[in-house]
Amino acid sequence: METKKAEKKIKAITSAWFFDEPLLFSLYCTHTLVPVENLGVPFRCGKMRIEYSPVMVEHLNEDIASAYLTVEMYRILLQHPYSRQPHNAQKGIMLIASDMAIYQLLGNNHPLWKKITLSGIEYLKNQAVRFHSLTHPLGLKWTGSEEEKFFQRNLLIDHKTGALVSVDNLSFEQWYKWIHFLVTATGSFGENAGSSENAENSMFNSNAAELWEENHEAQQELQEQVQKADAEQGWGGIGGNLQRSALEEASVRFDYRKALAQFRASIVASSRSLTRMRPNRRYGFKAMGSRYDRKANLLIAVDVSGSITDESFNNFYHIIKNIFFLKIIEKIDVIFFDVNLKYTKPVTINKKVELKDIKGRGGTNFQPAIDFYFQHKNEYNGLIMFTDGEGQIPVIPDQKSNILWILDSRLAYEKAKGWINTISGNKSTYIN
Repeated sequence: METKKAEKKIKAITSAWFFDEPLLFSLYCTHTLVPVENLGVPFRCGKMRIEYSPVMVEHLNEDIASAYLTVEMYRILLQHPYSRQPHNAQKGIMLIASDMAIYQLLGNNHPLWKKITLSGIEYLKNQAVRFHSLTHPLGLKWTGSEEEKFFQRNLLIDHKTGALVSVDNLSFEQWYKWIHFLVTATGSFGENAGSSENAENSMFNSNAAELWEENHEAQQELQEQVQKADAEQGWGGIGGNLQRSALEEASVRFDYRKALAQFRASIVASSRSLTRMRPNRRYGFKAMGSRYDRKANLLIAVDVSGSITDESFNNFYHIIKNIFFLKIIEKIDVIFFDVNLKYTKPVTINKKVELKDIKGRGGTNFQPAIDFYFQHKNEYNGLIMFTDGEGQIPVIPDQKSNILWILDSRLAYEKAKGWINTISGNKSTYIN
C-alpha cells in the first residue's frame, strides 16, 4: 500500500515535469525507479536507478517530495553519481561535496532551501559554528595555515537568514578535496576522530551515495540529454550557474581518463624499485619483485597566448580541476606561459581562474615552460602541456621526458602530432 501511494505521488511530480521541466523529465526517464525498504533518505540515485523509500515518500507532502527528488535530478544533471572518483573515494564526503556544489550553484536564497535541508550543508554549518567558537579549530599544527584561512573564509553563517555563506565558488571536485582534508586530516569530529571511514559512518548512516560509481556510458547519455535540451531550448526552470555548469560538463568530450591512464603508466614505471618483500611474478621469491610508488608529482603548463580562446581555456581548466580530483597525484603545480612564464613560481588552482585575469596574451613560446620543467625535473614525474600547438618546436634536452601534449582541437592535433610524437617520451592527444 505504501509503495503504491509513493509511486502515485512520484508519478504526479514527474508528470508535471513533462510540461514544465522537460530536461528533468528526460533525465528521470533515463533511470529506473526502484522502491527500497528501510532506506534512510527519501531518494538516492546511481547505477542508472532512482531509489526511494516508500514509507518516507508516502508521508512527505508532494511539494517537499518534489524538492528532494529535484535535488537528486540535479546530481544526475551534474553527473556527480557517475563522474570520476578519487582513489579510495569516501562516498559520504562525496555527498557533502555534491550538496555544497549544488547549494552554491543555486545560491543560498533559492526557494528549495526553504523546503528541505541537505545533510551535507547541515554538516558544514556545524563546522562553521565550531570554526568560529574555537581558537584553534584545526589544532595548533594548522594555526595560520592556508587551510585554516580557507575554512574561516568559507564556513560562515548569515545570522539574519541562518544560511551558509561561502566566498570561494568551487567545483564538486574541489569541494571534495577540501572536505576530505577537513574530515581525515584535522580531527573535525573531535580530537581523536580516527579514520576517515569512522568519520564517514558518524556523518551518514543512510548510505545516500552508496550507488555512486564511475560510469562512462551514463556520462555520455547524460551529456546527450543536456546537448539536446540546449539545442531545443528545453531547459525549463534550470538556468544561471546550474545551466552553465551542466553545459560545461557536456561540452568537453575528451576522454582524459584514458590519456591520463597511459601517462600515469609511464610515470609509475619510472618509479619502479626492486624488493625482496614481494615475489617475482615469474620466479617467485627466487628473484626480486617490483614495488611501485603510486603517488606522483605533476607539472601542468597552460598556454595563455593570444591565440587561445576563452572556450579552449575553459576546457583546459575543466580537465585540470578533474585531474586534481584523482588521488593518484600527490602534488600538482600549474604554470602559465605565452612568450614567457606569467608567474615566477607555480600556482595551485583553488578557485576558478579566468583567462582575462592572466596578463600577457602575446605570442607562443613553449621553451620557457619546457626549461622550467627540466630545471625542476627532480621535483616532478611528468609534464602536461595544454596548448593549441601554434609555436616554434621546442628543444627537449632529455629523451626520458614524460610529456603529454593536450591540443585544444582535432585540427591543432593533426598539425602538431607529427613533431610531438617523434620526440621520445612525448605523446599527444586532443579535446574533441
